[in-house]
Amino acid sequence: MDWNELLWHTERRLGMYVGRLRYDRAYSMVTGFDLARGQGDLARFQVWMAERHGDTALAWPSLVLKEVFGNRAGEESLRTDEDHQIAIEHLCERLREFLNLPENDPR
Repeated sequence: MDWNELLWHTERRLGMYVGRLRYDRAYSMVTGFDLARGQGDLARFQVWMAERHGDTALAWPSLVLKEVFGNRAGEESLRTDEDHQIAIEHLCERLREFLNLPENDPR
């Protein structure tokens, strides 16, 4: 599995792997995948996201939420299933942008 395939599954089949569709489960799955690959992509993603936000001390999962929800960013901003889905989709979009991946079906 590569990043493109993982992100496709994260957006479309997350529940099959982690149960409920929740943002924290999506970024945990992405983090686990990155750790298993051992290439440090998310460490570079953290730097990239921090640069986009003016060298902030926030971690990338919080920065993704800040982009989606603005000042009300944080775990408490995820009140509805739709909020979680929007955050998950935005996470995948940002990772695709960072990794320079196409937005098509990897299969």
